[in-house]
Amino acid sequence: MKFYEIVVADAHGAERKLRVPSPTDAQAADAAAPLLNSGDSILSIRETPDDGLQRTDGPPPKTQAEELAPTTPGMAARRDPS
Repeated sequence: MKFYEIVVADAHGAERKLRVPSPTDAQAADAAAPLLNSGDSILSIRETPDDGLQRTDGPPPKTQAEELAPTTPGMAARRDPS
C-alpha cells in the first residue's frame, strides 16, 4: 500500500491536505472522496514516502467487489448472523 497526499480546496479557495493509503494514485481520489466536503475540489495527488508511522486521514478505497457486494446475488444469499 502506498500513501498519497491530496490537496483539496473549498469553494472559497481555502486549501487543506489529506493523507490516504491507496494502491494507486487513481484510487487515492476514491479514498479521499468520503473526506471531502460539499464544494471541495481535488487540486493535486502526490505519492508520499511512508514515514513508518502510517498515519492517514481515512481508510483505503473499497475494492470493486466491496462496492458491488450489496447488489450482487451472493450478498442476497448470505445468512444474517442473528
